[in-house]
Amino acid sequence: MILLNDFYTIISHDASGGTVRARISINRAHKIFDGHFPGLPIVPGVCMMQIIREIMEVTTERSLSIAGAENMKFLAVINPDQNHEVDVSITYTDDNGAVNVNASLFAGTVTFFKLKAALKNS
Repeated sequence: MILLNDFYTIISHDASGGTVRARISINRAHKIFDGHFPGLPIVPGVCMMQIIREIMEVTTERSLSIAGAENMKFLAVINPDQNHEVDVSITYTDDNGAVNVNASLFAGTVTFFKLKAALKNS
């Protein structure tokens, strides 16, 4: 896993019945924020996608890669100075190695990112 325990840590993780609820803490001191963007830190969209993938790897205990994304929406920026902790919600089905996910990253009433994608064993 690329970002877990460096860019972010998992504070809580509960998975059952095709549903995952997690809370993560973003590392504001991570070097990514030196360039994205100096003085106004914003979590890159690719990191949001990677967080979902890694949470699913933790959940399924398998190495996964993104096979395709049917729908991806970046709705608001995640500034770690304002949103140090972010909630993760995922519903998924596991069909013969293909994991289909509907996921979102949010804090309170603000949704930052939504993803509908297929993951596969890597």
